[in-house]
Amino acid sequence: MGRNLELAIGALNGAVGDYLERTNNGLATAMQLLVNGKPVAPAEASRSWQTAPDVYTEVPRRLVILVHGLMSTEDVFRFPDGETYASMLARDFGFAPLELRYNSGRRISENGRSLDELFTSLDQAWPVPLDEFVLIGHSMGGLVIRGATHAAAERESGWLSKVRRAFYLGAPHLGAPLERFGNAVSWALHKVGHPVTRLIADIVNLRSVGVKDLRYGNLRREDWEGHDADALLQNTRHPVPLLPHIRHHLIVVSLFTDVESAILLGDALVPVRSAAGRAKAVDRASPFPQEHVRILPKMSHLRLAHDPNVYAQIRAWCEEPL
Repeated sequence: MGRNLELAIGALNGAVGDYLERTNNGLATAMQLLVNGKPVAPAEASRSWQTAPDVYTEVPRRLVILVHGLMSTEDVFRFPDGETYASMLARDFGFAPLELRYNSGRRISENGRSLDELFTSLDQAWPVPLDEFVLIGHSMGGLVIRGATHAAAERESGWLSKVRRAFYLGAPHLGAPLERFGNAVSWALHKVGHPVTRLIADIVNLRSVGVKDLRYGNLRREDWEGHDADALLQNTRHPVPLLPHIRHHLIVVSLFTDVESAILLGDALVPVRSAAGRAKAVDRASPFPQEHVRILPKMSHLRLAHDPNVYAQIRAWCEEPL
């Protein structure tokens, strides 16, 4: 499959992936691990270290997994020379680099549960006992990581104890205003009562439940089950406590040099407060410790996934003792 086609399918899944899955459409993306851009089963992923004998002298016991965001694929992490944060961590620290591809139009909680199951299989298939999972999520990918760790905590999955660091790159921990705006517009159009405006509202509301989860950053099944996804600005989220054994690192960007003056706009998609996890009671979310938050100016949301300065910060945090 060509790169452009894969990108188009990734975007389609983000937009209407729940519908594709519900109708058993062949374009629905199944969650899968990749090595060097090629899908692999968990047992095959355990042999990925053999492709780089100059980096590894033995089977690595530490993994790093990249998780992309909405309407995207793992390609968003790729630098022009083909490197990724995972491949650079492999070179600098000996991690085995893996990527994840998934249907970003599904519920975040459902993708989290699927990822928990996939990581359980990966942990069991690895030829030696694993010591560490490092998780890096861009945008929605950060929420999928949190959904997976929440599901793993409920199921007492073995791999969870091996997660000591998680990196969130522009993740909308408190939701995304753009989705809240879309919710308000479609609700208002429907209330007008004219057949044309109702039709437009119905078309707007066809956006996937994955997109709608971004309204307030839903992570749990209880956040959406039994609730009208198109009701006007109803935050039904349940707090998800931060797991104390994981060090949570957040990288936030702003389009402007003066970050604090642009704190509401952020990177135009995710405000600084949301990406930094600065939760208040009204957010119905657990606040993140701010000592591991780094705000970078003059950077876009997409560039967060492949920028030398971002990698420099990830590397610096990986060098810190736990």
